[in-house]
Order: sequence, then C-alpha cells, then structure tokens
Amino acid sequence: MPKNLIRSIVLAVTLAGASVASQAAPVTVTFNEAGAPVGQLDGTTFYQSYGIANFTSAVRFGADSRLPDDGFGITNAPAASAAVIFGEDISALGMTWAVSGSGITFVAELYDIADVLLETFSSGGVGLFGTASFSASNVRKVVFHDSGSTVAIDTLTYTRGTVPEPATLALVGLALAGAAVARRRKA
Repeated sequence: MPKNLIRSIVLAVTLAGASVASQAAPVTVTFNEAGAPVGQLDGTTFYQSYGIANFTSAVRFGADSRLPDDGFGITNAPAASAAVIFGEDISALGMTWAVSGSGITFVAELYDIADVLLETFSSGGVGLFGTASFSASNVRKVVFHDSGSTVAIDTLTYTRGTVPEPATLALVGLALAGAAVARRRKA
C-alpha cells in the first residue's frame, strides 16, 4: 500500500472522528444564565443557542433555597405539566429535579419528534430533590409533572445532535479513501 494512500485514510478517519466529536459536545442549562427572562418562558428565544426551541407552560424562577444547585430552575406551576421542546435531536439527557413537598412524585417523560414516548422517570414520591439520567436518543421533548403539584427542573444536561454509528463512520472513511485513490489514479 502506498504511503500517500495510508496518509489519506488516516486523514479521512481523523476528520470523520473530529466531526463526530464536535457534534457530541455536552450542554448544561442551569436556568441561571445571565439575561435569561424570569416568568413564563413560552415563546422565548433566549435558550435557542442551547438547542431548546420552545417551552410549554414552563415558568423560570430563581432564589428558591429548596433547589440543590443554585436556586434557579423551571417549574410547571400553575399548569399541571410543562415541557421543554428541543429544536434538534438530543441524547444522554440528565437532570436535577425538585418537588414542593414530601410525598410528591416528580415525573419526566421523553418523547421523539413524532411524539412517541421513549423513556419515563418517576421519583416515586421519595425525596425533595434528586437526579435522573436517561439513555434514550433522538429526544425532542421533555414533559415534567406530578398530578397537580408543583415540581421543578433545576439543571438539564444533554448532548446535542445525532451521533453517527461506528458503521457510518467507517463508510465515510472508506468513501474519502476511495476518493483519494481515484484522484491519484487520474494524476
């Protein structure tokens, strides 16, 4: 195998890996971002740079000492449920949640773009706050609620974009290597 062909293959695989790494950057939303609106978030564009397209019945608040991190978060009050709607597929979702009193159950449901339920978390009424991690990918919406009580999300972490499978990366690498070989033969 010629040296230049090996270099081309290594370069193609490196570029493919770099593009995946740039797509898979984790995002953290604390709802304590400077300049974020307080109150009803429906229709706000403030969080679009985080990949969040919109909210449904979500209210941003601050300075609540019951929250474990920084006291800022979003709640479903006064609605029965609220949603965070993403403008692109996300994965590796994690959150810090809180409830307004003992015995209240925090529930989070993850949906895809077709509104198909992907995964559910329930605190079971245990604790005033905690964390939840989800393995679902292609998530477009997170709905959070408890039968009529106030619940909150303190922090969201997730990975933006769809991460290609290893087979896809291999095909991209082979295509780039093939293009390099074809170019060499023409020269």
